Amino acid sequence: MVKGVKWDEFEGQLLSEGFVELGDFRIELTLDNTFMDVAYIPRIAVYSRGRDKWYVLRNPIKPGNKLDEGWENAVKVLREILTGSAEPDFNDPDLEREFLETLRRHVEP
Repeated sequence: MVKGVKWDEFEGQLLSEGFVELGDFRIELTLDNTFMDVAYIPRIAVYSRGRDKWYVLRNPIKPGNKLDEGWENAVKVLREILTGSAEPDFNDPDLEREFLETLRRHVEP
């Protein structure tokens, strides 16, 4: 993705393709059923090329009544991070800072 992509384009690509390449990061929509529950919980997985490691964004995401609604709720969390109403939570302050800087450098709200 190029610098200065509009939020609508970023959101559209993430919802339609399930992932976005953004600077040093790959952001993916994924599912979690860690608790072996029937319901799957939407998650945002982030791959850092610089660290060669996957991370899961720990911010709470509402599951939704259907899968598409869960994905939309996950993307809303990214918008909250972009606009400053939420901070990214990876349990790693350096990664959180890098991710936020990259998101803000490449996506226009």
